[in-house]
Amino acid sequence: MPDFQRYRSGNVGEVKSKVAAGVQASIGDMVALVAGKVQTFASSGLTSATFRTSFLGILVQGATKGTETVDTTCLVYTDGEFEMPLSAAAGAAVDIGGLVAATANQIIATGAILGAAGTGTAIGRLVKRVEVGDTTAVFKAESVIFGGSQPLT
Repeated sequence: MPDFQRYRSGNVGEVKSKVAAGVQASIGDMVALVAGKVQTFASSGLTSATFRTSFLGILVQGATKGTETVDTTCLVYTDGEFEMPLSAAAGAAVDIGGLVAATANQIIATGAILGAAGTGTAIGRLVKRVEVGDTTAVFKAESVIFGGSQPLT
């Protein structure tokens, strides 16, 4: 279970919540609020578009093993600049402000889109240019629940 602090810089917004019992969650995981409880990308079973609709932020305290029988208190950064691996080495350069989507617990992809709930995938914007061949990206996470990356409609 990786345990990486993905936060890099900038102001942060934070919220306390609970990781649902039985969910394996690592520090640095992107999480969503599903039925009032924190779920990771993998545990939620959501697609990038439906995950984005309930995107809460990045887990910074309250890692779980997945064997807990009660909900675990956690702390989530709802806003901040984070560095995460890309789903594949960048095939093209992407400028600052480019949209990113969650593709796994701690993996993002460039080329996300804004759109109506359930169709857009953007959970944040690049704060550092991605060059051809880069394997990580620094982005500003924007919790949709707290106002980030809103749909066009």
